[in-house]
Amino acid sequence: MAFFHAYGDESGKMSGNADRTSFCGYVGHISQWERFSAGWNNVRIRYQVPPIHMARIARPDSKDDEWKSVKDKWGTAWAAISKRMLGELGEMVRESGIVCVGAVVDSQHFRLLAEKYPLFKKAHRDPVHMAFHTFIMRAIDKTEIIDKTSRIGIVIDNDKEFAMACYKQLESLKSLAEHDQKFARVKERVHAITFANDASYPGVQAADMIAYEARRIMVERITNPDATSELYDDLTFLRMHQPSYYTAEVLDQLQATNPVKEDTPDE
Repeated sequence: MAFFHAYGDESGKMSGNADRTSFCGYVGHISQWERFSAGWNNVRIRYQVPPIHMARIARPDSKDDEWKSVKDKWGTAWAAISKRMLGELGEMVRESGIVCVGAVVDSQHFRLLAEKYPLFKKAHRDPVHMAFHTFIMRAIDKTEIIDKTSRIGIVIDNDKEFAMACYKQLESLKSLAEHDQKFARVKERVHAITFANDASYPGVQAADMIAYEARRIMVERITNPDATSELYDDLTFLRMHQPSYYTAEVLDQLQATNPVKEDTPDE
């Protein structure tokens, strides 16, 4: 069994033309995940809610499903109760031993660079690949303060298109170990990737929360560079463990310093 688990989820579908794309989540010791999952499910029992899905909580009337039913049941108290519930879940993340990892990408600017510079696209492929790459590498980085050798298991939501893309991306990162020693850590440390039903895995639901909120914060920071929220602060341990933000400026810098050449082996 893996010593550490990293749970991840995306916000801003890999297909389509989302302006911002995120892949974020949490990494922690398996003993922490056992306690965290029990507490998370206790909150859901207390509020009698389905698996946490931020897009549905933000727009409960957009579909006729379980979250729509909860919103109708709570009536005029919906806004206050849902905010309190998310606050409790955020506090649980803040007080746990799990830490945020992942990235948010300005996918609109990414597409512009990929179209203009073929070598940029060769290096980074697509926004989800960039964010998933960061998610894996940061998960390894965060655990190395404790242990540089123990295995890490990756758990993500079982979305068919998304899951297969992540599997291929993980394998491509492992294959880079033949050409770049820094990727040897991926091959040595990441021993499993699992595709799970989020209803049974609170870690995936927590990943959904930070992926959604981090993507929202990135958009808000376009006009307000200091934008944050109480929930975001809780989900990032008072911003000590924030996702990486690949803004237009950061992407331009990556393009300007891109080491990939025409003869660089493909992943």
